[in-house]
Amino acid sequence: MPRFTEDWVSGHFPQWEQLFFHLLGWDPAAPRRVVEIGCFEGRSTLWFLQNLLRHPESRITCIDTFAGGAEHSEAQTAGLFERFRANLEESGQAGQAEVLRGDSFSGLSALIARGTAVDLAYIDGSHEAPDVLADLVLAFRLLVPGGVILCDDYLWSREPPAEVDALGCPKLAIDAFTTIYRRRLEFVPWNWHWQVAFRKAAT
Repeated sequence: MPRFTEDWVSGHFPQWEQLFFHLLGWDPAAPRRVVEIGCFEGRSTLWFLQNLLRHPESRITCIDTFAGGAEHSEAQTAGLFERFRANLEESGQAGQAEVLRGDSFSGLSALIARGTAVDLAYIDGSHEAPDVLADLVLAFRLLVPGGVILCDDYLWSREPPAEVDALGCPKLAIDAFTTIYRRRLEFVPWNWHWQVAFRKAAT
C-alpha cells in the first residue's frame, strides 16, 4: 500500500470526477499527457494515473524539488522523495511517469525546449505569487488547444486573514494571469472555490 503522511488532496477527488468526467467529458481510456507541478508524496499523481491516464500511452511528468516550501516543516519533508518514489512504484504505473527533480522553472523550460504538448497542467508547487505566475505562463505554452490548467489553493494562505501578504498567496498570481490571458482562455463553469480550472482557447 502507498505510504502517505499528509492528506491535502483527497477532498478534491469527488470534485475532480465532476470536472474531468462530467464538465469536460474526458474519456479516461483516451491517451493524454499531464504535467504536475508539485507532487509531494504522490497522492494526486496516483489519482491522475489511475483515473485519467488509463491508456498505456498516457504519460505524466512530475516536477518537484521534493524539498518542500515555506509552509512545510522539516519533519514533513524528511525522506519525501523516497516516499514519493516508493508510492509511484507501488502504483504499478511508474513506467508512465517521468520525474524531473528540480525547480519548476527549469523543468517546464526543459519541456518547452523538447516541444512537449500536454492536455492538463496541474499547478500545486510553490505558493509564492511570483513563482505561481511563472508556472502559469510556462505551463500555458505547453497546453494543446482546449487543454486545461488546474490551479490548487486559490484561497490558500499560511497566515491569519488580517496578516496576509498577498505576494505569499497563489490567488494574486492566478488573478493576474487570467486577467492578462483572458482572450486566450475559457473558464470551466465549476463551483469549487479552492481550485480554479480554465481551458486554452481553441483559436
